[in-house]
Parts: sequence; C-alpha cells; structure tokens
Amino acid sequence: MTHLTKLSQIDSFSNSLAFLQSVLSTELGDCTIAVVNNLDLDGNHFQISNYCHPNSQPIYKEAGILKRSNDQRIFSGEFIVQWRNMSSPIHVYKKHCAELFQDDLQDYNSVLVLPILLDAKVERWVLILDAHNDSHSLDLSKLNLLVNFAVSSLARAEEKKKLQEITNWREQELSEISRLQHLLLPEENLSIPGIELAFKFKVYKEAGGDYFDVMSLSKDKLAPGPHKFGVMIADVTGHGPSAAVEAAMFDAILRTYKPEGNTGQPAQVIEYVNTHFFTRKNRGKFVTAIAMSYDPEIKTLCYACAGHPYGYIKRGDTLIRLDQGKDIPIGVLKEYQWSKHEIMLEHHDIIFVYTDVVLETRNAKQEEFGFDRLEKTLLDAEACPHCLVDDVENALTDFNESDELCDDLTLCAIQIFQ
Repeated sequence: MTHLTKLSQIDSFSNSLAFLQSVLSTELGDCTIAVVNNLDLDGNHFQISNYCHPNSQPIYKEAGILKRSNDQRIFSGEFIVQWRNMSSPIHVYKKHCAELFQDDLQDYNSVLVLPILLDAKVERWVLILDAHNDSHSLDLSKLNLLVNFAVSSLARAEEKKKLQEITNWREQELSEISRLQHLLLPEENLSIPGIELAFKFKVYKEAGGDYFDVMSLSKDKLAPGPHKFGVMIADVTGHGPSAAVEAAMFDAILRTYKPEGNTGQPAQVIEYVNTHFFTRKNRGKFVTAIAMSYDPEIKTLCYACAGHPYGYIKRGDTLIRLDQGKDIPIGVLKEYQWSKHEIMLEHHDIIFVYTDVVLETRNAKQEEFGFDRLEKTLLDAEACPHCLVDDVENALTDFNESDELCDDLTLCAIQIFQ
C-alpha cells in the first residue's frame, strides 16, 4: 500500500527526481541515485545524469528523467551494449567497469543497476549508489518492478502534461478562430430602415463553416426612408476550423465585389465569388448559398440560390417557398451562370432563411426534422421575426432532445415594413 500511495503522488511533486528518490526510499531508506541513458546515442555511448542524494536534489521535470540532456557529457563503454538486453537488476563493480565510474560516480566502488523498460526498449537505467539498507539483501525483482512503475508514472505524467498543453493550445486557437468568425457577423443591434431583423448564429464545436451577412445597399446610409438591402447566407461543407477558414475567405472575396453602377444582382454576386473561390489547387470544399437583394421602391426581392435549401416568405397564415431551382453550389464549376429569381413582397412579409442543420437534425429514432416540421413551425409562429428564429431553434432542440446540434446553425428572419 505504501508503494501504491507513493506511485499515485507524482502530481504533488514539482521535482521528478525527488519523486523517484521518494519512491525508492520506501525500500532503501535514504539513498543516492543517478540515471544512465543511451537515448539517441550510437552503439556504446552513454550519459550519466540526474545524480541525486538525500541532501541535494537537483530540479528535474518529468522530461528531465525521460530525455537525454544536452548539458551532460557523453561517455563510451562496451558494457552499455550488453545493458540494452538486461531484464534483471545487477551489481556492477568499479574494478570490472571503470568506464561507468566517472564524474559524479568516480568516488563509488559499486552500484546497483536497475533496467527501465519503457516503450518496449531498455535505454535507461536507474543506479543506486548508496543506500541506508544493504541492497544485497533486498528482493531485487520487487525493487526493479517498483522503479519501473515509478518511471512509468513519470512518463504518464509527462504525456498528460503534453496532452494538456496541446488541449490548451487547441482551445485557445479555436477560441480565436471563433472570435474572428463572430467579427464577420452583423452587429446585434443592426438597424436598417424599413425592416425588422432577427438572426441566430451558433457554431458547432467552437468554429464552423456557416456565414451570414445583411447590409444596407442604399447610397445614403443615413436616409430615413426604407433602404434597399442585401442578404447573404452560406454554408461551407464540413465544420470546424477548416470550414471557418473557408468561410472567412468567402467573406474576403465577397468584400472585393464592386458592381458596375446599379447592375449588381444576387446571381452576379454568386458568380463573382465562385470565380475567385477557385485556386490553383483543388480546395476540396464547396459552398451552398442564397444571395438576396430587396428594392423597396419596386417592392421586389431578387435572389439566387447556389445549392442551398430554399428559403420562405411568411405572409400571414401562408408560406411561400422561394424557388430553389437546380443551380449548383459555389466551388463546383468555375464557369457557371446562376439563375435569377424575383418575387413581389407585401407589407409585413417575413423572409426566412437558414442553414441545412435545420433539416438534418435527427431525433432518437434517427428521423430528420425535415421540411414538413420546419414549415409547421413557421406557420404556427407569430408574425414576428424574433418569434420565428426562437421558435425554430426551440423546435430543433426539443426534437433533438439536446441543446447541441450536429452542425452549425444559422437562422435569419427579416420583416418588411413600408
């Protein structure tokens, strides 16, 4: 029990060498130890490191025990080749192995050598140089097992530390990507004259491939009357950091689009993004999207759909499906022209668009939420954009029986007032 207690206490030691000596002291009392290693060294070369006696315990982290030191001298001796095949402890005497007794070992005449099996190889040996108890009378197999468990505990502690460092780094990077992705979103308090806007944006696992933007397209952004506005909702295949990077690149391309005069139409915007989305190499990604623009003067919504699930117009107690057409996603063919669609809107009409997680969310029976449930939710909701996005999100989480969906979620509802 004493041994198990010692071996479980590695996390409470800031010094791995002190931990190793503490474990050995349960059998040996006060003892002086050192470590010999042949790590990444040719043939008969070795290094003496980690010398430690009860009154002097140099600070060594886990890696200090497990790795070769660049600060220690390298020696050579034919005995090290035989040691690599050791499976049991041995006593070694200075008169038989003078090459070993150098530097911190030069004042000793004998040493007990305990081979360490780690990663299916023997490349490290713990040396017991001076012990309160007579090492000749000890159960050496038990002592060797104890030392190997101790070094294995150090190895696990080092792996745990590295894993935690990687996890922390990953979380920081994902958090930064998520922060940058949220910078691409419209402001929460965005106000465009003539409309009421509501949207929700939730990424799957920190960062994702959904993209959404809405903006005034009127030349005079301070004009009080209803503004012409544009909407873009897009979904990069996959999710996670790579999809988030693609979404950011999508945004960067979109920002460079400058229509000639007032000729810029949603289909032309998609064609521009598609042309510049291609690079010299296959990206392995494509993007579904809906681009829209609304002109209050002629009360017309123009839109183009690039393989994205069709949107809706909620008009009182009825739903109007926006024609999806058969156009392909962005990133499939460089030379492609998208279809143009138009629909007249009425006062209080609500435009609703979303990403495909709405349709693909499954319940415990592996049934998809699908169009029928979505349309029922939209029909049952109050004629308010905020109610629409809230009701759809709630319907999804109730159906999924979890607040965490299987992909990124973007919902947008825009009510027209004029």
